[in-house]
Amino acid sequence: MRYPRLGALPAVVGALLVGSSTAATAAGPATAAPAVIRPAPSPPVTTPSPPATTQPATAPVPAPDTTVGRQVGWLVDASRRLPVPETELRAHLTEPSLTALGGVAGINALLRTAAGDTGLRLAAYRAQFRREDGYAFGTLHGAGRTWHLVAIAVADGRLGRLAITPVPTSWAELDGRLGRLAPRATLLAAEVTGAGRCRPVHTVGAATARPIGSVFKLYVLGALGEAVRRGSASWDEPFAVRDEWKVSRTEPVGALAAGTRLPLRTYAEYMIYYSDNSATDHLMHRLGRSAVEAQQVRFGTRRPDANTPMLTTREVLQLKTIDYPRYADAYAGLPTDAHRRAFLREVLPGLPPPAGSWPEPRHIDSIEWFASANDLCRIMTGLQRQSRVPGQRDIGRVLSLEGTTSVGLDLARWPVGRFKGGSEPGVLARNYLARTATGRTFAVAVLLSDPARSINDSARTAELLALVNGGFGLLDRS
Repeated sequence: MRYPRLGALPAVVGALLVGSSTAATAAGPATAAPAVIRPAPSPPVTTPSPPATTQPATAPVPAPDTTVGRQVGWLVDASRRLPVPETELRAHLTEPSLTALGGVAGINALLRTAAGDTGLRLAAYRAQFRREDGYAFGTLHGAGRTWHLVAIAVADGRLGRLAITPVPTSWAELDGRLGRLAPRATLLAAEVTGAGRCRPVHTVGAATARPIGSVFKLYVLGALGEAVRRGSASWDEPFAVRDEWKVSRTEPVGALAAGTRLPLRTYAEYMIYYSDNSATDHLMHRLGRSAVEAQQVRFGTRRPDANTPMLTTREVLQLKTIDYPRYADAYAGLPTDAHRRAFLREVLPGLPPPAGSWPEPRHIDSIEWFASANDLCRIMTGLQRQSRVPGQRDIGRVLSLEGTTSVGLDLARWPVGRFKGGSEPGVLARNYLARTATGRTFAVAVLLSDPARSINDSARTAELLALVNGGFGLLDRS
């Protein structure tokens, strides 16, 4: 859960939803916890990959005249006159970012590999919503292939983060790289039919339920939409902030004074775009835990019992940060749903507020939210159906605020994108839906987890974004 949004790369691109991006280094194996779900792994299932193409013949796009846009323009120019001298690199990259790229020799080698003999061309440029001056994603063409770009400018105008990652050109390449990201990796790449069903094109263990972090907030959004449809709630309904429902005072809702009234629409926007845990819990209290649990069934989730009772974000954080692992072990060891609900009702309210972040995986197989990649696609298509109902356009709007920005999909070719991600130490989840300009709709869902060590570093996130970009490209050519 975010603490806060703008930090290391995972926070920027919506990964940091449980835990902290600053806690990316594992401190050793987590305390063992009883596993809720232990299904057998499944082999990849796929249709044949489309023929690999050489560098696409799209015209280059200009980088905008923003702080980060000018740095992207410099990068493209510099790729045509290698090697770039050290003085010039230090004028454009911070010391940490230069070090992360392997120093002067490392970045010149990277640029030589990516640019080939003719230099890089900017093929797509996406600016982060509300952070257009400092955060950019996109794709570059060079050396006969496509490269995913992450560029983040810091206060002095230099690049504090730069990643140039090859986009896979086949399902086999994608699978191999995905498997190196985490010991447990599942994937669904699907086309959404006109009837709103997910037609798998390529899968890796897509039926296996895994921890999903704050992707569960899509259930809350769906439950809000259902309440609006039934007339028991309204997007414009004012709802007061309460201190006992706050999770962190660094979040938009957590920073507000108790009694501040916000429309439910604003809570939903903060919940999805900022992954604001305080906003999420306010909506869960307004709608009721049972309403969010019921939304799983409406969306067709295959194992809704894995999420009952549906934990609030404050409850998860209390269990994982207050005198850990005392309360976590006690909760995970309870035998029935009734026992767990009683624990949430009688024990947790007496505990202090959550105590921040943690560096290592903690009970990710027993105290989390769970779904399969197949489930995530059904959630997205369910929300898509809800958003088409009169009065429900806010569902699509909040999911599109981030959309496919971090994946770097070209807006001219992919005008519609929707997204929610989630993570905590040991968990990294991504759920996307995008529609092409020709009207085809695709979904890509990825679930990574490791019960022994954190997988939430910036390099891994950049690699995952490149894989998702490649997945959409392969789907579009299928």
